[in-house]
Amino acid sequence: MPFDAIICDWNGTLILYRDERPLLETVAVQIFKSSVPFHPFRMLRILQTRKKLETLYSEARLDADFDFVRAMFSVYNEKIIKGTSVSVIRHSIENYASHSGTQRALDFRILRTIQTFHQEGTVSGVLSAGYGYGIERVLTVAGFYRYFDFCKADYLKEANGRAVGFSLDIYKRKHEVLAELLNERKLDASRVVYIGDSEDDEGCFQIVGHPVLAFLAPDWLKGKYAREYSAFVPHDEEDLVNHLRCI
Repeated sequence: MPFDAIICDWNGTLILYRDERPLLETVAVQIFKSSVPFHPFRMLRILQTRKKLETLYSEARLDADFDFVRAMFSVYNEKIIKGTSVSVIRHSIENYASHSGTQRALDFRILRTIQTFHQEGTVSGVLSAGYGYGIERVLTVAGFYRYFDFCKADYLKEANGRAVGFSLDIYKRKHEVLAELLNERKLDASRVVYIGDSEDDEGCFQIVGHPVLAFLAPDWLKGKYAREYSAFVPHDEEDLVNHLRCI
């Protein structure tokens, strides 16, 4: 086989959600429930935070240069996550992973493709700025995590059983992390397939030998990256499998 590995983005690639907002909202609701009736100030803070987030969503819609993802994580970390019991957050992630809406949001066209090639010996992995434990749990519930050899993603910083905040170390530097990952695993970049969906994946498309656009990627980006990086744009699951077979 002329390629050795398939590496995928998460948000907007393997799952419909384009950022971690649904996961973070689930965590916030669980923290809210765990606060009743013992922490009224925390409950008030959560309610105020939700209003602040709605303001951020509005700014993101009006200003294309506004870094919504970084702002969102900053607000959640400072106002909701910091100081919360890690066990509460882990419990909320289990609820999120098993929720029918989360499972329906997965793109099984790519997941089934990963399964097929992994069973034939291809290395496969996830590279994402999303929350690694959340990714692991969602894929485990779906029955597909066993078909991934690694999940390189951000994490929850902890201290003495309490959360400090979600890291955002991979965001905006995914191409650097990919280069490090390929070096660590001794993978030849020219023999790697990378599947992504956003401008954050552009650097990764420049590194690998076989860039592929996710089904969920916006049409304008599919056209742009097909022109600039000769990225493959599959029409359906069969088209994707056939393309990989013919590389």
